Amino acid sequence: MDWLPPALVDLPSVAPSVSAPADFRNGWFWAIVAGIAVFWILAYGLSIQRAFVDGFVGIPVVIVAINFAWEFVHSFVIDQEPAQRPANFVWFFVDIVIVTQVVRYGHRDFPRLSRRLFRRLFFGLVAIAAVQLFLMAREFRDILGMYSGCALNVGMSAAFIVMLVKRRSSAGQSVYAAICKLVGSQLAGLNVLILFPGRHLVLSWFVMMLVLDIVYVRMLYRQIRAEGQSPWNLNRPPVTVPAVAAPAPRERAVAA
Repeated sequence: MDWLPPALVDLPSVAPSVSAPADFRNGWFWAIVAGIAVFWILAYGLSIQRAFVDGFVGIPVVIVAINFAWEFVHSFVIDQEPAQRPANFVWFFVDIVIVTQVVRYGHRDFPRLSRRLFRRLFFGLVAIAAVQLFLMAREFRDILGMYSGCALNVGMSAAFIVMLVKRRSSAGQSVYAAICKLVGSQLAGLNVLILFPGRHLVLSWFVMMLVLDIVYVRMLYRQIRAEGQSPWNLNRPPVTVPAVAAPAPRERAVAA
């Protein structure tokens, strides 16, 4: 095949996914880690609080299922870096609160499903995701869960937009939570850039998160204003979700 033109890019002899982190365990590193923890705790706490007020989950149901599976796998199933595993345990128990809200309120986003069927599908997704996440960590030897965790974060950013459009309401959502999620994600991206500058795929995901999170914050801000409320009011009154209109008799007949 000598007549073929040469390849434009040669792949690295060692996969970047197994590259060792740069030596950066100083005060700046721990300041960034603390910032990530603070903003994500705020994002989760504000979402949980808003879900109790409005009776709708603050985080998209599918993302909750996959994230709960991620925390379970990386807390109990596979070995972790000693500094990370305690944090995973803490997040696992925070996720239990969110899962409880999903069990209580989550079916409201899927009115065509009975509560029993919704719960079965939700926990079925948790089980499937746990198996896949374990296999992914094993396949790529991703002991930090970086690839699966960052990909999940991109999906979360997109899922918030879908949830807002589907609900046509700010129920369960908070501009403050959205901004905290944005800042926490980008601090994590800064951490990756410093420790693993060669992992371009992961770094590109943080750019995608930034774009999606900015779009979501803007959309949510405009939605809350359209509802006659201030997006900066932490104690907004409960928000309702417009009822899904039933199809007209002719539409039902055609569908039948």
